[in-house]
Amino acid sequence: MKYDTRFALIDTDGDYRYPDRINGTYQVGKEREALPTNIAVFARAILVDGKSGRFACKDGRKPGVVGYGKRAIVGYDLHPDIADMIGVLASGFVGK
Repeated sequence: MKYDTRFALIDTDGDYRYPDRINGTYQVGKEREALPTNIAVFARAILVDGKSGRFACKDGRKPGVVGYGKRAIVGYDLHPDIADMIGVLASGFVGK
């Protein structure tokens, strides 16, 4: 597995969870409803469309399918260029 550090979901413990790339794709949804190869497409699915995706800490802890504002995820951090591409702020927190 490879992690893409240009996008992270932040959990209640303050841990950053990065998208897992499996065989060159990101996983949207528990049932793999989409497998984009582009990080902007993946980030849009998570942040704009409210989908969940496969994330884990860099050291492999806390693997799982999570979404922004769901299952103890309270924030996100996204590379500014990608944020501009999908029309969101580069970082945000649930409820703010």
